[in-house]
Amino acid sequence: MKLATYIKQHNEGKRNFAKSVIRLSENMQYEKSYEHVEKYNLDDGYPVYKYYKIIRKPILSTPIDYIAVRVRSLKEIYAKYAYTLHLSKLNTYDINEHENMRVIETIHSELNAIGKAFDVYEFDKVTLDMFSQHSEVLEECLGVVHSVLPKIKEERKILFEEADNAITRVLNDILPLVDLSKSDKEIVSFINKALLNRTPRELNKENGTKFFNRKGKSYYVSKDKMKLRPKQFIAQKVLEIDFLNLSEHQKEFAKRLLLEVQVEFDNGLTDNFIFDEDGNISGINKRHFAERMELKESNFKNTLARIQAKYQDYRN
Repeated sequence: MKLATYIKQHNEGKRNFAKSVIRLSENMQYEKSYEHVEKYNLDDGYPVYKYYKIIRKPILSTPIDYIAVRVRSLKEIYAKYAYTLHLSKLNTYDINEHENMRVIETIHSELNAIGKAFDVYEFDKVTLDMFSQHSEVLEECLGVVHSVLPKIKEERKILFEEADNAITRVLNDILPLVDLSKSDKEIVSFINKALLNRTPRELNKENGTKFFNRKGKSYYVSKDKMKLRPKQFIAQKVLEIDFLNLSEHQKEFAKRLLLEVQVEFDNGLTDNFIFDEDGNISGINKRHFAERMELKESNFKNTLARIQAKYQDYRN
């Protein structure tokens, strides 16, 4: 069936397009593999950390599949809360002082060695008898992860349901606006763009969260988690401002910006700060602070970029 016909029947009340897409997203199949990633020390060029990044390639065959995979992506980003709350904390320490691998990456590394790939949320399917031989470290890692997975899955289910409700509202709003004379590719593009733009806003409004897309990484942070912590916030460090080599104009700009940022921080205003996944301030809304300083946004960004290019670690 052509995508336009499917949407027409939805608009006439004969089908439930949103329900069908969400069901498809739940059963989306992926080809999974690993990419070996190395993080390098900028000073000497040597790798300081290595890990395996799981690569998922969706198996797509029909136009509606391309909408379903966008829906799945939006749901996964929102449900990442559950991972951040539990599993991500496991990776803040080494499971074994003699190992240079952390909990999750240890399991990924061992799976890669036997040619298998699983998402973190599928680690309950990973058992020791899959390996011809295994170390005590792997056994300990699996034990730790298996102990927290039930709670994570329970929370992910709730978060998926919240995302499904938001996505359903967005789809029901935009499907009547689809130009059914367009090609399947154009219709998919229109729907996916609308989902990408409107779903985060819908979830923010409904659930008291804030969506961030930072350095290629998308995530939500709850309002309760966005804390203004005086002892952990150094504006010069976050903004990458070092007065040492600045011109007089740049120094004046930096002083004004730091003052504006500090005022909003002291007044407990979170709306114009960017937060990382742990709820710590990692940046600012440049458009807002350009307006506060009565500067064109382009001039503000260019000046700040030139200042940051001269930045040296504030701790040194």
